[in-house]
Amino acid sequence: MVSALFSRGAALLAAGLVAGCTASSEEVQPQRGSIFFPTGLAVSPDEAFMFVASANSDLRFDSGTIEVADLAAIEQVGDAWKTAQTVPPGCAASTDERRTLLCPTLGDVDLYVREAGVRTGNFAVAIGVQDVGGGNLRLIVPVRGDPSVTWIDWDGASRRLRCSDAQGFTVCDELHRLVHLRGDKNLPNLPAEPFGVYVDSLAEFATVTHLSSGTVTLVDTPKTEPPVLADSITGLFAPNGVNATGTSAVAGRKPGPDNVVYVQSNTEDRVQLISVARPDVGFPFLIPTSYFFLESVIGQGGSSDSRGIAFAPDGNRAFMINRRPPSLQVFDTSLGLQGTPRNLFLGGTDICREASSVVAGDAGGGLRVFVSCFNDGEVYVIDPRAGAAVEAVATVGRGPFGLAISPTRQLLFVTNFLGDSLAVIDLDPASETLYRVVLRIGERS
Repeated sequence: MVSALFSRGAALLAAGLVAGCTASSEEVQPQRGSIFFPTGLAVSPDEAFMFVASANSDLRFDSGTIEVADLAAIEQVGDAWKTAQTVPPGCAASTDERRTLLCPTLGDVDLYVREAGVRTGNFAVAIGVQDVGGGNLRLIVPVRGDPSVTWIDWDGASRRLRCSDAQGFTVCDELHRLVHLRGDKNLPNLPAEPFGVYVDSLAEFATVTHLSSGTVTLVDTPKTEPPVLADSITGLFAPNGVNATGTSAVAGRKPGPDNVVYVQSNTEDRVQLISVARPDVGFPFLIPTSYFFLESVIGQGGSSDSRGIAFAPDGNRAFMINRRPPSLQVFDTSLGLQGTPRNLFLGGTDICREASSVVAGDAGGGLRVFVSCFNDGEVYVIDPRAGAAVEAVATVGRGPFGLAISPTRQLLFVTNFLGDSLAVIDLDPASETLYRVVLRIGERS
C-alpha cells in the first residue's frame, strides 16, 4: 500500500511541475508538529520520547518530517482520561468511540516537543535508534524519495533533533544524507527504495533493506564519528513470477558483537541470516550465512511477501509475519550446540491480510506480539505461548502501519498512515481499557 502511494505522490509531483506551481517556500513547508501520512516510529531507550516520521506521500509539502512526541505527557493525558474522563483544553471525546480521546498534535496541551523536529526527504519509511551515550541518540532513517539513508542527532540536553548546521526547521543537509558507498562518489550509489532498518547500538552498525532491488546495505555507525555506507550485497533471494526481487523487513537476534541479522523478502519466503565482520583495517562487511523458509503453515512452497520480524527480548524466539498466506509464525531462535540459532518452527496463527509491521514486548501481562493490519484498520494482539493465538483485535484508525511499544508506560503506539494520526493503545492488564485506543493524536482523527 505504501508503494502505491509512493507512485501516486510521484505523479502528483510531476503534474505540479507541468502546471508551473509558484507557491512560496513558506506555503509548501510543513507545519511544525503536524503529522501527515505517518509511517515509522521509534521509542527512545529510556522510553521518554518517541520519534515519528511523516512521509509526505501526497507531496502537499516540500519535505517530510521527523517529529518528537513527549511520552510522559501522553501517558499523563491518557491516564487522566481513563480514570476520570478528564478532557484537556483543545481535546475532545470521540463521538464514535466512547473510550477514545482525540487531541491535536500541537494544541493547548503539549504532547509533542515543540521546536524539536527536522525536515527530511519524502517517503521516509522507518526509524532506527542508536544510543551513542550521555543521553544522546542517533536516528537512522531510510528515505525512499532521495533515495538516502538519512542520519539525525538527538541532543538529550537541548531536546532537539539536528541534521544540519542551519538553525530552525531545516531540511537535513547533504552530510546527513548517505548516498554513496563509503562516501566515495566514484563508487555505486545507494540502491533505490531503502525500506526497513535495524540498528545495533552495541556493535555500532545498521542494516537497511531495499524493497525493489533485493539489496541489503550495511551502515557503519561509530558513536564518535559520522556514519558511512560500508557495504551492500544482493542476490540473496529468488525472483518472483514477474522477475522482481526485494528485501523488506530486517531485525537482529540480540545486539552485540555476535549478533545475527535476519532479513525477509517481499518476493520469496526465504529468511536469510547475515553476520557483520569487522576487519582490523577498513570497513565492516556483510557475510550471508544460513537461511530457512516460512513454509511451515501451509507446507512446501507457495508462501511469499514477508513484512516483519520481531524478537523476544532474550533473542530466543522470533515472530515473523507473512502476507501470503496471512500468518504469524513463531520460531525457536535459541543457540544450539554449535553456537548458531536453531530456527525451529514452534507454531503459527492466521492473521489479517496486508499486515505491515510487528513488535513484541511485555507490558506486565506477559510477552505479547502486535501486528498492524493496513487494510482492516486494526491491530492484532497475539499470545505467543504454546505456539500462537489471537487474543484480541483493536480497531485503531485508517491505514495502520508502524508500531512501537513502551513496556514501562504500558502503551502501544500506531501510526495511521491514511488518517494522519497516532493511536495510543492501553496495555495495562489491570485496566478496563486493555487493548483499546485511549488516545488518538493528529489532524484527521
